[in-house]
Amino acid sequence: METSYEISLNMKTFKGIETYGCFRLGNDEAFARRLYASLLADHEVSVDSVITIDLVKREGGVPFPQRLRHCSYEQLSANVRLITKEVFKRLNLEI
Repeated sequence: METSYEISLNMKTFKGIETYGCFRLGNDEAFARRLYASLLADHEVSVDSVITIDLVKREGGVPFPQRLRHCSYEQLSANVRLITKEVFKRLNLEI
């Protein structure tokens, strides 16, 4: 069974939680956890949290949430830049 990791971006709406973005990180658990740990976000998620950023492990296509954190719009912006930069480096610069 193949295992992969991703970071999903979620927003609370009047309908519930909606996932509006997903970054596929590949199958390297250490890379996924290290990248997720470096994100700007609050560990405490409350009922007032609007934006969450999740680390998800997929096994055989089935998602298993690993971590959940709340972030502001400003933190989200910085996180998208960081995720894009790190994934780019991983895909293009590492052998």
